Amino acid sequence: MEDGSTKQMTEQDKQEVLNIVDKYSSRALRVLAIAVRTFEGMPFDASNEDLTTDQKFEACRSNLTLMGLVASIDPDRDGVPQSVLAARGAGIRVVMITGDYLKTAIAIAH
Repeated sequence: MEDGSTKQMTEQDKQEVLNIVDKYSSRALRVLAIAVRTFEGMPFDASNEDLTTDQKFEACRSNLTLMGLVASIDPDRDGVPQSVLAARGAGIRVVMITGDYLKTAIAIAH
């Protein structure tokens, strides 16, 4: 909040954040959410060797405070459009494999 206070995110708040992510992603931007939480101690028993990394991560990522979103873009790589056209001209089917968010990947592909 502008006054430094915090509040629980509502479903409407979450949807507004997701809409912003979609807006930036549709412009080929990668979007990261920045969230924080202060720990007085670890939120899990560090001596428990049976806890998986996923369980430890789940314990750490609860009760976070969203600070904001950061958007960035990777610059175009020299020669890629020409290489795609040349490959297609040679009868090669070009596919893009990515771990990007779907809307970001679609925007990059265009």
